[in-house]
Amino acid sequence: MTLSQPSPATRPPVSIGFVAIYVLAQFGIWVALLTPVVLTLAIRVGDIASEAEKGRWLGMILAIGGFVALVATPLCGALSDRTRSRFGRRRPWLLGGLMVAGAGLLLLGLAPNLWLLGLGWIICQAGLNAMQAGCLPILPDVIPVRWQGRVAGMLGMTSTMGTFAGSWITQFTQGSSLLMFLVPFALTVVSIGALCLILPDRPAQGEDLRRLGPVAMLRAIGQPFRDWDFSWAFGSRFLIMMAWSFLLTYQLFFLTDQLSLPRGEATQVMVKSMAIIATATIAISLIGGFITDWTGRRKPLVFLAATLEAAGFLTIALAPSVPQFLVGVAMAGIGKGLYFAVDLALLAAILPKPEDSAKDMGVFQIANSLPQSLAPAIAPIILVIGSTSGKDYAAIYLTGMVFALLGAFAICPVRRSR
Repeated sequence: MTLSQPSPATRPPVSIGFVAIYVLAQFGIWVALLTPVVLTLAIRVGDIASEAEKGRWLGMILAIGGFVALVATPLCGALSDRTRSRFGRRRPWLLGGLMVAGAGLLLLGLAPNLWLLGLGWIICQAGLNAMQAGCLPILPDVIPVRWQGRVAGMLGMTSTMGTFAGSWITQFTQGSSLLMFLVPFALTVVSIGALCLILPDRPAQGEDLRRLGPVAMLRAIGQPFRDWDFSWAFGSRFLIMMAWSFLLTYQLFFLTDQLSLPRGEATQVMVKSMAIIATATIAISLIGGFITDWTGRRKPLVFLAATLEAAGFLTIALAPSVPQFLVGVAMAGIGKGLYFAVDLALLAAILPKPEDSAKDMGVFQIANSLPQSLAPAIAPIILVIGSTSGKDYAAIYLTGMVFALLGAFAICPVRRSR
């Protein structure tokens, strides 16, 4: 174990204020990342591309950006674990990623064509995932074990809060393509800046960056998959995030093409949808975090959460109207809140090597980013199979249900967590 990370037994307590700012920083990253994924990229693509081509272009841009995230997170995590800067090993990646993401979002707002729009999203994904590589390992690095469940529960609700906040802000900024991307990012700047000011961060004491060549890097990234528990936990997260990628990416098109709503009305429904998910996620995440710390059990709650999500996706797929769509969203939101309340705490308990926490959590983040590429890539195939018109978005949500159920069963073989 490196000197830069105290053992769990000797780790000093943290203040409520630190936890609050840490959670706010993770919220800031998500609001910058998920607002484009859920809404503003679709709006920009719809403004530039033809009606017939918008779905294909959106899927292509998201898929390429997802591939960048797939590479950037574990790579930046491995580098962060070995960063010997006098500013610490996490702080440089938080601030550097912030600047890169800002440049990408600026390009997204100003891009006159789809190619530059795609380039902007690639830059955004690189910067935002570098920030994730610096932010996520703070949970096992700094937070005491007895608090990790409840803090993981609060972190789990930040993605939904970020999605809702971004959707709500977009109601007022969608008249300006630049403000759509930069106004949510202002929250990121403030929250990451606050975290960097108070973070107890020290430079790495282990392997020097200069000794980490390409072959050693690839070997280090692949190493956690030799661990049985890590591999099954990764598989469970991947399957569940595949389901969520369908839900988040194709909500707008489901409402406009499946339920025949005008785009303005569909945007309003999406705000309601995000509000429902946010309410369910916040409430259940907080409750689930305390339950999992109290009982010491993780796996049964993950299984229950994934099956609730699957039921929600089925309800959405069969929805003939907006009210039933929102009922399905609520069910899925309850499942999501419970899942994210437990999953990060489970991961913190089964990390193969504490000294490689950023790298291993970065590798685990592939289970978040890879579905961003795969879901849009296979969605056109699902749409063609579901309907000759290529617009049967109900088939997308049925597929999501199957992925969620598989994710529930994939958590069962994990052994180092109950």
